[in-house]
Amino acid sequence: MPGSKTERRDAVDRDLRRSVLAHYERQLEEHGATARGMDWKDEASQRLRFRVLCDVCELDGLSVHEIGAGAGHLVDYLVERGVDAHYAGSDLSLHMVEAASQLHPGVSFEQRDAFAGDADALHDVVICSGLFHVKLAASDDEWRGFVERALTRMFAMCRVAIAFNLMTDQVDYRTPDLYHSNPGQMIDFCRERLSRYVTLRHDYPLHEYTLYVHRQSPVA
Repeated sequence: MPGSKTERRDAVDRDLRRSVLAHYERQLEEHGATARGMDWKDEASQRLRFRVLCDVCELDGLSVHEIGAGAGHLVDYLVERGVDAHYAGSDLSLHMVEAASQLHPGVSFEQRDAFAGDADALHDVVICSGLFHVKLAASDDEWRGFVERALTRMFAMCRVAIAFNLMTDQVDYRTPDLYHSNPGQMIDFCRERLSRYVTLRHDYPLHEYTLYVHRQSPVA
């Protein structure tokens, strides 16, 4: 295979993103701009994920960028909770961006690959919900490499912290197209490559966990 190791790795990542993009656009086409259209079981589980992710820090007055924003349902959650954050979202799918913009006039949504290229904008907090769950036909090693590179990119984009979730391997049943990761290994990666200030949330009733990675200690 021609090209450098970095070029080959980037090509693999592009292929992975294209397959995931097609998967989510099928869900949107089938179910519309709903929780199921974002590939969630229901709205209740989607909102629980939002609640845990938004516990990363006090968001009032901060700029929040959501990668893989889908139809922008996080905007509704922030408004309902009275959180006065400066939200912007991006998604690889033009169809998702169009749906989000239609549902939330005046909110900034952009079609772009947030994991490609250099960080061209900084945000206080960068959030990603569910994007790392579905690996489809990728191997665990391929997907883990993609996740680690994506998290490195996310952290380069933040001033304060990032928050993201992953399926846990602490389960008695696995679905082949989902990526189940070890929380301890992911903590080690974040501490060694991103920041020593890592918080694990494995205390809510879904088969996943959430990690917060701060640039500075969140404890006063």
